[in-house]
Amino acid sequence: MSKRFAVLGSPISHSKSPAIHLAAYRVLGLDWEYGRAEVSRGGLRKFIDELDGHWDGFSVTMPLKEDATRFADLHDEPSTLTKATNTLVIDEFGKWHGYNTDIFGLIQALAKTLPALPKHVLVIGSGATAVSAITAVSQFAPKAHIQVFARNSEARDAVIRYAKELGLRAGAAKRLKSATAKAHLTISTVPSGAMDEQAEALMGLRFWKPGGALMDVAYNPWPSKLAQSWQRHEQVVISGLEMLIWQAVAQIRLFYAADMAVELPNEVAVIEAMREAAQNKPGNLSFLGLATRRAVAQLALCCAGSPQGSRTGLSSWRF
Repeated sequence: MSKRFAVLGSPISHSKSPAIHLAAYRVLGLDWEYGRAEVSRGGLRKFIDELDGHWDGFSVTMPLKEDATRFADLHDEPSTLTKATNTLVIDEFGKWHGYNTDIFGLIQALAKTLPALPKHVLVIGSGATAVSAITAVSQFAPKAHIQVFARNSEARDAVIRYAKELGLRAGAAKRLKSATAKAHLTISTVPSGAMDEQAEALMGLRFWKPGGALMDVAYNPWPSKLAQSWQRHEQVVISGLEMLIWQAVAQIRLFYAADMAVELPNEVAVIEAMREAAQNKPGNLSFLGLATRRAVAQLALCCAGSPQGSRTGLSSWRF
């Protein structure tokens, strides 16, 4: 039976999700569709409500993860805990189930790459992905001390309070230079390009050296400026593609068997195909391969004039 899925967010043209999902579906022998659509903050509910035909689920990326949490009728525990939802699946009764597979993706990417558990972790950013990153650390390295570096002090403090509620020792990082030099693991959760200026400043510092590995959830372009600053010092660098692939594995498990814990048939081959697809440039997919002219028109009505996804400039952040 054919099913229809898509990834929603803004900006979305760079997304590799269609390529990696379709690669997995081919290995699994599934005649499923998967595309992409540009949906800005605040436009999720209207967009889904006005789509033609039946849709089985959606992947949700920035800046819609909080919107997806509010939209879903039911939530899994990670989605409830973080208030960030990146996967929506509809059931036979028309109820939307919200899931957070980012935490699974982060844990898998870190566990398969890091040589040892980090004792000091720096999280850059204060949005939904930062909350997921801290949740992942609480499960992966529960004894770690967390620092949060973010421009928005109010949002940063909220993330710190959340980390403490999880039982982590947490505080604010005031300066990027000293925080990155101390951290055994730095996780950057901000959009692509948002840390370019700061990364170049770090590379210009004569005596600066990162204290450990970097995971940059942004993956296009790659390597990011931040990744380059770590690579210059021969430190471990984890691309956001690793997180993307593993969270997508969890999504496909949900789409296939409605259970994130149940492995896919021939999953090793599935992941290999996904990884190969992720290395290629995003295809020129039209609006979801989706839909009808009416749906395209609805997309324009839904999203025209809406605020764009956050691409935070960080020039005022201190070193």
